[in-house]
Amino acid sequence: MIYLIITTSLYDKTNQSTMEERYYTYNDSITNVLRLLDDTPLIKPIIVENNGTRKTYLDNFKQISNCDIIYTEHNRYSYTHKGFNELQDIKYIINLYDIKDDDIVIKLTGRYKLLSMDFFNTILNNSNYDAFVKFFNVCTQEYEQYNSVLGLFAIKCKYLRDFSYIGVKSPEVEFAEHVKTNIQEGKVAKIKELKLQYKFFHGQPSIIV
Repeated sequence: MIYLIITTSLYDKTNQSTMEERYYTYNDSITNVLRLLDDTPLIKPIIVENNGTRKTYLDNFKQISNCDIIYTEHNRYSYTHKGFNELQDIKYIINLYDIKDDDIVIKLTGRYKLLSMDFFNTILNNSNYDAFVKFFNVCTQEYEQYNSVLGLFAIKCKYLRDFSYIGVKSPEVEFAEHVKTNIQEGKVAKIKELKLQYKFFHGQPSIIV
């Protein structure tokens, strides 16, 4: 089984984006990825939002496809970076859906727009891999062996279940090190192009990796 966990947080604690901008990016990006999955029943999409159970515009996505919306309260906790909160959401979904160790979990940041089916097709057509990761520094826009794009990756559930951030290094580095340390090199698909569009800050031009 393959699960797509789309992580969202409608309230931005860092105040780097307005509510209107977050609405637009979430609506555009999630609508797009769910439409890409229309003809792919082998991938189960789940949206997780971490500011408590309530009615939000995310509920509208239930009408687009076979997509579940799950709310948590993990954004109320403060850590050295938001990766801690996001990983709590992912693990909550893993436990809630009883995702098996060898099931594939795809993680997509909800504000990032996937421009094609290529990444999904790579996963569907290559069951011999345990992880699908782009090793890359999103700040310098250069390849780094021990750095990774956290906006989109796929990995067998057992490696996520055993992973926790320490908070000493960046989340991108800690995740890359976890993958390199715990999965045989031949079982990791090193993705060259994710075809993922994103921007870090309000007003910044979009970047495609």
